[in-house]
Amino acid sequence: VSAASLCHQAWAQVVSRLTGCETVVFGTVLFGRMHGGAGADRGMGLFINTLPLKIVVGEEGVESSVLHTQRLLGDLMRHEHASLALAQRCSGVLAPAPLFTTLLNYRHSGQTIETPDTDSGSILEGIESLWSEERTNYPLTLSIDDLGEDFSLTAQVHASIDPMRICDMMNKALDCLVEALERTPVFSVRNLDVLPEGEPKLRMQPYVHG
Repeated sequence: VSAASLCHQAWAQVVSRLTGCETVVFGTVLFGRMHGGAGADRGMGLFINTLPLKIVVGEEGVESSVLHTQRLLGDLMRHEHASLALAQRCSGVLAPAPLFTTLLNYRHSGQTIETPDTDSGSILEGIESLWSEERTNYPLTLSIDDLGEDFSLTAQVHASIDPMRICDMMNKALDCLVEALERTPVFSVRNLDVLPEGEPKLRMQPYVHG
C-alpha cells in the first residue's frame, strides 16, 4: 500500500479517538490531475479539490483496514473533479451543516525549487519569494509533506487546541499502525493506541450535526 493510504488510516484513528465515533468522515485533498482529460498537462494553475472520505475504525484487522482505505482512495480518485457541493447533496447532510470539519492534506513535497541560475535563462529569473502564509476555515487540519525519505507534519487548529498534541497523536498512530502491520496484522484497528505517553486519557464530545 502507499504511504498516503497509511496516513489516511492513521488520521482516521486519531479522529475516531478525538470524537469517540467509530465511523469518521474527513476531507482529503486531491491533486486533480490524475483524470484531467486531454490537454490537462497544458492547463495552468491548480486542479486541487477536496472531497470527503468515510472510514470505519472498528473490529476489522489492521491489514485489511489499510487495504480497504487504499481501495476507498482509489475509488475516490474517479470523482476527483466532483464539486464539494455535489458531494454534500449526495450525502444527505443538509446545508448549512458542514459535510466534514476535519481536513487531511497529503502532499508530495520531495522536490524543491532551486535558486534560479540567472545565466541559464530560467523562467524563474527575477522572481523572488517574499512571504507566504496558509489559512484554512477548518478547525482541525493536518498537512503531511512527503519529503521522499522523511515526512513532515503541520497542524492548523482552532486556538483552543495545542497543534503539537495533534502531531504527537498522528505520529503515535503511525508508529503503532506500522508496528501492527509488521507483527500482528490481524489485530483490531480499533484497539491501536494513538495517545502518546503522558497524554490524558480524555476524549472530546462527538460533533453532532444540527
